[in-house]
Amino acid sequence: MAWRRDRQGGSSVADERFCDVSACPDHGQGPIAQAVHGLLVAMGPERFPPTLATVYNTLADPPGPPGYSLFAVDPIIWELAGQDPQTYFALITEWVGALPPPEPPDLAALGEPQCAPTRLDGIALVFHGTAVHADASPAGAAIAANLVEGYYRRGDVAASPAAERALIGIAVDRDGATLMLSAAYGPVVRPAPIAAGRYRIGGTIVDGLSSVLAALWSLLQRVDAQGE
Repeated sequence: MAWRRDRQGGSSVADERFCDVSACPDHGQGPIAQAVHGLLVAMGPERFPPTLATVYNTLADPPGPPGYSLFAVDPIIWELAGQDPQTYFALITEWVGALPPPEPPDLAALGEPQCAPTRLDGIALVFHGTAVHADASPAGAAIAANLVEGYYRRGDVAASPAAERALIGIAVDRDGATLMLSAAYGPVVRPAPIAAGRYRIGGTIVDGLSSVLAALWSLLQRVDAQGE
C-alpha cells in the first residue's frame, strides 16, 4: 500500500500520487528500471535537490503494476545535511525510524479512487551528477566492467575522459540489487543504462538508500502488525 498525504495535512511517507510506469521501457532490466526511467523523465532536466522516491511492485509476484511515489522529504533536509549524502541518508533513516505507524487515510471518505495495489519493493534517488556509459567509449566500457566485477573505485567516473554531466537515477530493492540509469542534459530526457545489469555494490548512496529502505520496510511491518 502506498501511503498518501491526506487533505488535513496528516503525516505521510509518500507523495499523493502513485505513478504507474508499466508503459516505460525497462532497458532489459525489468520493472525497477521502468520505475527509474519514469522518475527521470518526470523530473526532467531542471535543477532540483536530490529527490527520493519509493518504488512499488518491482519484485516477483507483484500485486499491481510497477510504479513510484515521490518521497515526502522537505528539500531543506539536503541543506541541513550540508549537502553531504551520508549525513542526508542518516537523517532520513533516523526520522523514518522514529515515526509512529500512521493510520492510512480513508480514500473512499475523501471521495478519491483507490490507487493500484502496491507493495514497497525499493527506493530510488534522482540527482544531478557525473556519469559514463558503457557504450559511449572504451573508457566508459572499462568503468562499467569494473563496476560489474567489483573493482570500481570512488573517483573513477570523475577522472574518466568519458564522464559527462547528467541526470542520474539509482535504485535499490529489497533483494539487495542496485540499478542505475542516467540521462544526458538536453531538452528531452532520454534515460539510458549507465552499465547493463543489476549490481550488488556499496558506496555512500547505495548504502544510504538501503538504510532508508530497511527503515521503511520495518515501519510497514509495524503497520501490518497493528492491522492483525
